Parts: sequence; structure tokens; C-alpha cells
Amino acid sequence: MKNLNETERFHLKSILARAFINNKSVNYILKRKHDMSLILRLMDYSINKAKRYGWVWVNDQNNACCIILDPLKTKKMTLHSICLDIKLVFTVVGVNNVGKVFKKENLTNKYLPKNIDFVHLWFIGVESTVQGQGFGSDFLKQIISYYIDKTDAICLETSTLINIPFYEKLGFEIYHVEDFGFDFYFLIKYLK
Repeated sequence: MKNLNETERFHLKSILARAFINNKSVNYILKRKHDMSLILRLMDYSINKAKRYGWVWVNDQNNACCIILDPLKTKKMTLHSICLDIKLVFTVVGVNNVGKVFKKENLTNKYLPKNIDFVHLWFIGVESTVQGQGFGSDFLKQIISYYIDKTDAICLETSTLINIPFYEKLGFEIYHVEDFGFDFYFLIKYLK
């Protein structure tokens, strides 16, 4: 497992964009549903945010990557974070969907843990040509191993029901479900 190398950015955001093209939660906020160009911009925004407020990890085979945020860092509002968010509104979300973004963001913040240290696994994806071959499981195990001595838990959300057994097999538990017109599952894996 390694950090993002800028020369790999396009390849990695493409992996994530393809992994999330049909994701209900992602499409909920887009100004045009299932639009690959918008999802690529969303992943670019997410990578930029993680480089400042978290981490972008890549597996050694360069066919899986994830974006992890540190909640303590993301709460700091800076000119840079405001500029990123404004760009997101105008290039990905659209002014008409800003309310949806705020609703989703507020509910996510409401249900993320308050009294423990954790990292937020924001996005994880595996290249579509190698899905189902264990790369995602191996990669998530590496992520868990890396953070086991650094934080109390890893949290994530998913709107993809078929991914829940994958996360549960690796020790994640559902602790809340929210209705956005689709079920949005909050999961946690305690590390200590």
C-alpha cells in the first residue's frame, strides 16, 4: 500500500469513477445522474480534499484505491476548502442540488461517532476488470492493519446493499441506516 503519486491521479480517479457510476449516494448529488465526466470531477475534488485533510491510498498493483479523511482536519474551514467546495457546486453538483448535499453532509456528520478517534473511509474502489478476485479484500485488510495502532475505528457509509457482506466479512458493523429515498448504511469497524 502506498500514497497517491500525482502521475497516477487520472488512472486512480478513473478507477473510483467507474466504481461509483451507479452508486445511489453519488448520483443523488450530481446535476446529471450517471454522468462519468461529473463523477471524474467529483473524484478529483475528493482526492484534492483528501490530500489536504486525509490520505489517498493505492494498492501495490495500482488497481485499487481509497480516499480516507481525518474528521479532525476536515472540520477546519480554510480559504482552500471553501474554494474546493465552490468549485464542486458549479462543476459537479449544480446550484439546484446544494440542498441535497447539505442534507447528506449534515446527516452524515450527525451519525458519525462523536466520542472516539476514527478515520472516515470516504471512497474505495477496485478496477472493474479485477473485481471479485480478492484485491478489494486484501487492500481493505492492509488499510485496517495500517490504522490499527493509529485510531480507534474506521467508519464508512454505503448505499450499495451488495457491498455490505463484503464489509461485514472484514469486521464492519452497521450502526445506523438513513433514508434518502434509498437506504444509506453507516458502518464501523472498531480497531481497539
